[in-house]
Amino acid sequence: MKIWGLIPITKGQFIIIETIFISFFFFLTVFFFSYSFPEYVTDSTILFHAKYLKYVSLIITFLLIFETQYYLNRFIHKQLELNKEQKLEIEKQKESITSSIRYASRIQSALLPPPDEIPNELEHFIYYKPKDIVSGDYYWISKKNNKTIFVAADCTGHGVPGAFMSAMGIAYLNEIVNSNNVDYDAHEILEKLRQKVIDAFYKSKMKTKDGMDMALCILDSDKQELQYAGAYNPLFIVRKYNPDYVLPKDADSNINRMNNEKFELFHYKANRIPISYSQHKDSFTSQIIKLFPGDTIYIFSDGYADQFGGKAGKRFFTKRFKELLLDIQENSMDKQKELLNNNFEAWRNYPNKEKFEQIDDILVMGLRIKTPKFSEAD
Repeated sequence: MKIWGLIPITKGQFIIIETIFISFFFFLTVFFFSYSFPEYVTDSTILFHAKYLKYVSLIITFLLIFETQYYLNRFIHKQLELNKEQKLEIEKQKESITSSIRYASRIQSALLPPPDEIPNELEHFIYYKPKDIVSGDYYWISKKNNKTIFVAADCTGHGVPGAFMSAMGIAYLNEIVNSNNVDYDAHEILEKLRQKVIDAFYKSKMKTKDGMDMALCILDSDKQELQYAGAYNPLFIVRKYNPDYVLPKDADSNINRMNNEKFELFHYKANRIPISYSQHKDSFTSQIIKLFPGDTIYIFSDGYADQFGGKAGKRFFTKRFKELLLDIQENSMDKQKELLNNNFEAWRNYPNKEKFEQIDDILVMGLRIKTPKFSEAD
């Protein structure tokens, strides 16, 4: 800004200069009002000027104070104008970025499979709730040779970085599964996907551990069985509780069980290997699971269980998630989706507590065997 319309100066420089002038004339005024001439000074001209000079000094001090206040107000007004312009520019940029991300969300939605990819023998729901406009969680479904392959994946990060990773995962799954007529086992698909992710980052010289966790299932309706392989993400199957049911010996170590009075949940453990670069030398493994009518299959990301909320402001945790799935089993799949969402919102909006922000993308896929094609359990 220019002082007196001539001298360009910053606010800091102006304050320093005005402080010096005000201090000088203030102390000069104090001196003039407190000084008394000796008796031998009798010159009328000196006494006249001395009498009125102190008032001149006082007036100049006040004028400097008024000038300082005036220009400080102008500086403030100018700053407010700049702030308003900057705010409008930021809002304009934010709107432009948000518009682009919303368009990216439509593209991401187009990449996700339509519901009709899921076979008729599966009553189902997909509870998909991105933290931001776009998501790092994704689901993928494909039919091949009378089998249905379905996936729930959780990419590193969320928002735009996660969405880029999810697009890459979907493209690679389409290439691996649908580009030839080979039927891969579940663990083979994960191995090939992992290698493609590693190759992609190493070819670009980005030696990063970014990647994804995943649960992958292959449903074979003819054999009445499910093949599962997981990269950190487990598989839950809920069926009617039968205290006499005994797990196969070779599968017992990979399964945890939980039940209430009516239903039992089987927790099939995943391999602790990410779909990205890691020090693990082990390979993924597949588990073959016999299915029966009424079985409900759940694959999911960790977003639901990791959400903070409740009375103590803690995470929801996997144990509560299992108990919730057992409690809602008698409901239809559409109703289950509604109940999962209601519980999630109630958890993070617990009465008399602050509202907890959603901390991660959420994906839960539920599929129930309902066709007579599947025989009853022994």
